[in-house]
Amino acid sequence: MAIEWTPDLTLNHPGLDTDHVELFRKLAAAGAALSCSPSAVDEAMAVLCDAFLAHTAREDALMTGTGYPEREAHRAAHDFFLAALAQLRAALARRAPTADDDDWLRTRAPEWLRFHVRVNDAPLVAWLFRRRERPLPEEGVARRRS
Repeated sequence: MAIEWTPDLTLNHPGLDTDHVELFRKLAAAGAALSCSPSAVDEAMAVLCDAFLAHTAREDALMTGTGYPEREAHRAAHDFFLAALAQLRAALARRAPTADDDDWLRTRAPEWLRFHVRVNDAPLVAWLFRRRERPLPEEGVARRRS
């Protein structure tokens, strides 16, 4: 399976869609770096980890700021993936890449990201759109007071 974003992953949320495209690009770059020098692997993994951390922090802030009811489950999915990514990064800092590392970066991580977009992010975006139409009760009160 190719490491690339595909149009069926579009959520119609510009910030998340842009992030997802970039995450797939960074996954591809990290996978390609496995055949390069250790410093190239380290750099690509740093860029990939930073991108995932920034993305999940943005999503978490969005969920927290809007009172998303499934935030804890969504956040747990992020934590699971980030732990696996950190573990791979630490392993690659100690040793040469293996076939399992290549499989993780080129197959399993992109599959996880596709799954996550469809199963976790799509419901988040749908909720955000519904919420925009029906603000939380306390927001309606605050708007009427202002």
